[in-house]
Amino acid sequence: MKKSLLALILSASVLLSACSVFEKLSDVDYNNQVVESVNATSTIIETTATLYNDTVPNVVNETDVIDTAAMQISYDEAKTALEDIADLVTLEARDIEQQNSIRTDLETYQTAGEQYLQTYSDMLNYYSTNEYQNDISKVKTIDESLHTGYTTFIQANNDLVDTLESFVAAE
Repeated sequence: MKKSLLALILSASVLLSACSVFEKLSDVDYNNQVVESVNATSTIIETTATLYNDTVPNVVNETDVIDTAAMQISYDEAKTALEDIADLVTLEARDIEQQNSIRTDLETYQTAGEQYLQTYSDMLNYYSTNEYQNDISKVKTIDESLHTGYTTFIQANNDLVDTLESFVAAE
């Protein structure tokens, strides 16, 4: 009886160990899940930048009417998509080096996205409240901050893509 109980415990232990290995994703599956989420998020954030460039005139004056509705919708979508990126940190890969490298770049990507979207939110507030009509002096600062934040986000995206590609090429 003791031997069969011991055998049962050992079998259960081996089964649980095997299950934890199966919960970890293969290199390809891990990369694919990250790429799918990042591509969707990057596309949505790119849309925010495009809408800003299409909506806000190159030279803003106090009499301009700037409709922020589409930019607000795009911002909300980008914010939600970026929040979903946080879930990628919980993914586990069988290759711990791959997992750690990609997580580091994901964190940088997420931080850059959050900073850009915070600046975008400030811009939305500035234009949606018509503050620019009373104080035009902030237009240049907001524009430069948005472009700098977007450039930083794109660089973080490119770094993440390079890291992902390095693990695909290694196979």
